[in-house]
Amino acid sequence: MELSSLDYVAQACMDLNDAMSSVQSEAERDALIVNHIKKVWPTVIPMDDFKKNLEWVNVSEPISLAQHCADKIVILDFWTYCCINCYHVLPDLAHIEKLHKVENGLVVLGVHCAKFTNEKDSSKVLAAVQRYNIHHPVVNDAESHMWEAMGIRCWPTLLILGPANKPLFVLTGEGHKEELVWFVGNALRHFGTRIATTPLPMSLSGQVKRKEDDMLYFPSKLALNPFYRGRTDEPFLAISDTGHHRVLLTDCSGIVLRIIGGCEPGFKDGKLVDAQFDSPQGLCWLSSNVLAVCDTNNHSVRAIHLDEGTVEVLAGTGEQGAHGDQGGKCMGVQPLASPWDVMLYTTPDMDMSVRPLLPPPPPPPAAPGTTEKQKDDGKDDANKEKEKKDEKRRVLLIACAGSHQIWALFLDTTIWWKYKTFTEGTCVCIAGSGQEAARNSAYPNSAAFAQPSGITLRMGTSPEIFIADSESSSIRRLALTTGQVSTLCGGDRNPLNLFAFGDVDDTGVDAKLQHPLGVAYCDSSKTLYVADTYNHKIKKVEVGPQKVTTLNPTMIETTDPATFNEPSGLSITADGKYLYIADTNNHCVKILNLTKNVCQDFKVRLLEPKFTEPENLILYKNDMFLNRKCGNLIIYFNITLDSDKKNVKFTPGAPQNWLVCVRDENNVDVTQDFEFINSSHKGTKLPGRVEMKLKQKTDKFLFRLYMSFHTSLCDATVCFPHSFTLRSTILVRASVKMVESYRISCTVNPNR
Repeated sequence: MELSSLDYVAQACMDLNDAMSSVQSEAERDALIVNHIKKVWPTVIPMDDFKKNLEWVNVSEPISLAQHCADKIVILDFWTYCCINCYHVLPDLAHIEKLHKVENGLVVLGVHCAKFTNEKDSSKVLAAVQRYNIHHPVVNDAESHMWEAMGIRCWPTLLILGPANKPLFVLTGEGHKEELVWFVGNALRHFGTRIATTPLPMSLSGQVKRKEDDMLYFPSKLALNPFYRGRTDEPFLAISDTGHHRVLLTDCSGIVLRIIGGCEPGFKDGKLVDAQFDSPQGLCWLSSNVLAVCDTNNHSVRAIHLDEGTVEVLAGTGEQGAHGDQGGKCMGVQPLASPWDVMLYTTPDMDMSVRPLLPPPPPPPAAPGTTEKQKDDGKDDANKEKEKKDEKRRVLLIACAGSHQIWALFLDTTIWWKYKTFTEGTCVCIAGSGQEAARNSAYPNSAAFAQPSGITLRMGTSPEIFIADSESSSIRRLALTTGQVSTLCGGDRNPLNLFAFGDVDDTGVDAKLQHPLGVAYCDSSKTLYVADTYNHKIKKVEVGPQKVTTLNPTMIETTDPATFNEPSGLSITADGKYLYIADTNNHCVKILNLTKNVCQDFKVRLLEPKFTEPENLILYKNDMFLNRKCGNLIIYFNITLDSDKKNVKFTPGAPQNWLVCVRDENNVDVTQDFEFINSSHKGTKLPGRVEMKLKQKTDKFLFRLYMSFHTSLCDATVCFPHSFTLRSTILVRASVKMVESYRISCTVNPNR
């Protein structure tokens, strides 16, 4: 298809929108749309098909426009998964797909045209499709062949095709839900019987690098609890389990203490067990019992009150805020746009923090006749006033990726920049014009960000926040006493160049990052840590010289290099020794020991139910021994019956089922730590044999071996089941033989 044809359709759509702006009724609007279709469709050239050998998601075979879509209305969504505007279009596409199924004649196809190098990888596209719950077919047009052939200029662009794959409408940017409904509905009605109802070869893709028993699904952000005091029942770490639409609270060993939210997205306050989130991201502890959560798809910030057992809205309405909104409304009335990260800042009133330090004026002379008590009362009043001025005000800072701004929710009445007072509960934009760019400025409202997605605080005499400005691939800084915005590293000197990305360790803007999403600052070392997401790396920035270097840790278990897959969240311990990493596409959390430069998995898991000894337990008094260096244990066992009824016997031909379970000294099931050689941990015959070997060296001192039997017995008149368990102790030593064998004979009374 020639470029001029698409330009012709685009111009016709502009004329249509101008005409629709003045209509008075739905009938007039629909008539204008139909006239547009009649004008455009006969004159434009059918667009070319997709190139061969492209990789597809959610289909069992590649989609051909000519073969599968020639008699349908088709929406082509040109997108890239880093783009927040493309993200905002997805609910509109889901809405139109609910209104019109494939069988009704509508096909939605995602055409993924990468901005970043990392996004060209089909496995990353597949992960994004699953993370964003996209059910329609998506093609990875990694080299943007169709983008260039069609003359597409921006993400997102929606191109609506009529029969014969002829373009009818072009919609650029986000916020076209109504037009999408109008245009598709009228096109389906207009072409009527020409529309085919044949289905597409759909096949929703499976999981990516995730096991069914994994606790986490695309975890994005995390926050260590700064109020943690070491009690077993208080949270140590909060994790945004984004793909499961929930927040997990764990202890220091990774055991889950609380789960807030559920596997289905929603927007519901109230009790913790009933609360719902939609793709939560950034987290921040306001106190030891209150956690703020960026509920990103609900365009709000929520508060989890652990002491009260409730969830409530702090800011946001559940609907996306309008572009260019500067805020100023109160809490749950103020709309936001995709809040991505959040942090707490405590400050004295700004006039007190920036006013020159002058000696206090002398107190006025006491009036004649003033008593000593009245003088003391006057001093007390002055002290109270001073304490009030020195009192810290709490400000919740919010990185709103969807509006490219930094917002503030004032939890206390605060005097802010330029001595402007914001009352408690006010939510307002404090930096960013709303334009997507990387513009620095001494005036915060004229500065510009490009999808800010991570923030962290640096205190001191000149407090500031560092911002992961993902679409400009840079780290920005915002001074919290003046509002000045500048660049720490990455990006480009041209504020409009959002393609200055790469993987270069250097200084300032000469360093290059690729779509960073997370930051964490260590005050003791004056070092900033960056989740360089699309480079799959963790980098550190020496803030003074602005020097960027890559950390190359090894895994503590294997000494192999640690590998990350789009890490997006960081949190650092107060002593600066450990960095917790949300390794998003690996569906896990890792701990990086910064002192030793080694990494290990933080195993998030549910607490196993309390173990109780089985009934009919028989203790085998003789201990067995096992070499701690991957020793073998061979057990031969036989069971005989001891009964008052001499005619009780094992039922001929019936299986005599047995099962081996191994637990450690804490009663944790560790059967999976053993390899069963030439046998299994279960069987159906007596007598029996089991050979087991430690998979790896252990530091444990003992195990408890449980052999559970479920037998079938009979006497002269009836058959009946009988169950019992034999328990023995395995002592783990370094001095015993590598292969130890034992014979266990046990007599049981089936009448007990």
